[in-house]
Amino acid sequence: MKPNILFLIIDCLRADKFPRKNQNNYSPNISSLMQNGILFSNTISSANATILSWSSIFTSKFPFKTGIRSSRFNKLNSNIVTSFDILKNNNYTFYGYLPKLSETVDLFPKFENEDYLYDFFSGLSNGLGEKIITKIDFNLPTPWFFLVHSMDLHQPISVSKKFDITKFGTSSYERKVSEIDFWIGKIIKKIDLKNTILIITSDHGDYIKSANIANKELDFNQNYNRQFILSKITKRTPKFLEPLKDKIFLAVDKQNKTRKSKILHDLDLRDYEKRAIIAGKADKDHFLFDELIKVPLLILGPQIPKNLLFNQQIRTVDIFPTLFDFLGLKFQSDIDGINLMPLINGENMQEQPAYIESNPLVLTESNDVIGIRTSKYKYFRDKNDPSKRIHLFNLKTDPYEETNLSSETELIKKFEEILISLLGDYSEKISQNTSESDEIEQELRKLGYV
Repeated sequence: MKPNILFLIIDCLRADKFPRKNQNNYSPNISSLMQNGILFSNTISSANATILSWSSIFTSKFPFKTGIRSSRFNKLNSNIVTSFDILKNNNYTFYGYLPKLSETVDLFPKFENEDYLYDFFSGLSNGLGEKIITKIDFNLPTPWFFLVHSMDLHQPISVSKKFDITKFGTSSYERKVSEIDFWIGKIIKKIDLKNTILIITSDHGDYIKSANIANKELDFNQNYNRQFILSKITKRTPKFLEPLKDKIFLAVDKQNKTRKSKILHDLDLRDYEKRAIIAGKADKDHFLFDELIKVPLLILGPQIPKNLLFNQQIRTVDIFPTLFDFLGLKFQSDIDGINLMPLINGENMQEQPAYIESNPLVLTESNDVIGIRTSKYKYFRDKNDPSKRIHLFNLKTDPYEETNLSSETELIKKFEEILISLLGDYSEKISQNTSESDEIEQELRKLGYV
């Protein structure tokens, strides 16, 4: 009998904030799990937002090959084989809890539990955690695949009173990680790791909008209660008023950026700290800094080695090819991900460049970028014009990506050639379905994406 699989995606969880020794959060459960599995600390997501990241993780293809992304959003191409298809053919049944947004892209399988969709503002501490525990405790028929996508770290962050103290971190983000750890502890008590593979990862990272000034936390995070009320109001907004609502939102976002810039002007902060705080939801210029695309990946379970840490760069497209090796399965179609078993077994394995792309805005046209990342360099540029918005960073000497080496023409030429080879001719094959795009973008509006 094949093992069960619990696949936990924590939205916006950054690799540098995943619990480690001497880090400023309290996370005994994740720390214990790390001793019993494999942690890949340098995992790169294909995109800086959820839909495109989902498309890549669950197909092991770069997002632009799935049909989900064109000039707007589409549903998954019907000829794409997903990881769920392969698991279904091997008698897995599916359970899960996903934000309502997941319904729009035709990526996910039929879940056995009818309550698998939850509201954007639902979290582990206000109902979702208990639902997961109750369902897992229901003696599910094996083998099962249980998928959970937690929005707890997505802005706006709400920290329970118990965890909203310095013991659990200096910022709301760190404290929420500690709270998530508490719920992970409760969930894993309900599963038998002797016959269950557990995977914890993230779809993408996020900017942390706080900084420590003279031992005082300066917090620019969105107010959870205010955003919750606004979401209820905007969901009831008549369609003919949406243009006005969008205009107001964009104006407010611009005012907030100006206000924050004035506050930060005289503060002793690094450039990367200031850009994280100032960044707005409606910014037209998009970037692919590591805060947004570098995520953790933890795998443990039967036959999986214990207490291994790999700092070598891998990619989220590599997750399912590696998982399938443990299960004795494989993709029959071309994929971009690779099986990491040679690396796990101690063999030398050549690092693969990670393709990365930014997520487009919904309310207005954005200046999106595409690029590649290696362990030494990050290169990205305008999605449509290779000569515009060129960024090159030496990640070894400049880990916070504060010095743009855009004048290094030879290096840029080298990385552009690698990028072009990864793109192939797929960019010319993407079709556009207007009705599908409208449906997806309408749901994104409801959830506060812009």
